[in-house]
Amino acid sequence: MSVKLLIAAESNSGKTTLTKSLTDSLIISHDGKRFPFDIPHANIPLFDSTAELIELVNSKIVAYEAKFGSYPKTVVFDSVSKIFDTLMDVCNNKHTGFKIYTELNKEINTFTSYVQNTLIASDMNVVLISHAVYNGETARYNLIGKGDFAKRGGFIAEVDEAMFIELKNSKRNLHFRSTKFPARTLHEELPDVLPVEEFNLQQHIELLAEQADSVTGSEL
Repeated sequence: MSVKLLIAAESNSGKTTLTKSLTDSLIISHDGKRFPFDIPHANIPLFDSTAELIELVNSKIVAYEAKFGSYPKTVVFDSVSKIFDTLMDVCNNKHTGFKIYTELNKEINTFTSYVQNTLIASDMNVVLISHAVYNGETARYNLIGKGDFAKRGGFIAEVDEAMFIELKNSKRNLHFRSTKFPARTLHEELPDVLPVEEFNLQQHIELLAEQADSVTGSEL
């Protein structure tokens, strides 16, 4: 069974670096800079709608299959927060007033539906990378989101597995479950926190997929 995983952190915390260990993967990079590592990736420029973005992603998946003889097992969006920023700009340029947010919600819903009903449904793992910001009033970190989707909690409300990279005193720690950070897991064997240098994203996805398969086997 496929895995939908959220990776969140503040800027310059090493979110993209975690993808270096991935195999059989396609990185969809739309983060204001070119993807830096030598693994299959596509640098996505500006797009005018979610439909155009989906068409671009599908074309890259087809190109991946043509080059490697199989579809990617994992698709990474780096980052969903930047994708939503672009969609916000698109809606601001096309609409005025309340229609901006009405159309933005439609665009975001189309994207989240594509992730769940096309990629996940096709048995591809999906990794969603998101920026986060610290809220001094609540002493918690919040994901960067837009529209009604953000009010519902963003992707943290749509995934069972989410982890947060904390940068503290030049050290990076991965949180798998926390009340302070947007992190959660259903895997009981995972620790609450782990140094980044002891973590392998590919192995982590395989661990989560194994658990998901065992749960699916119990479904009536």
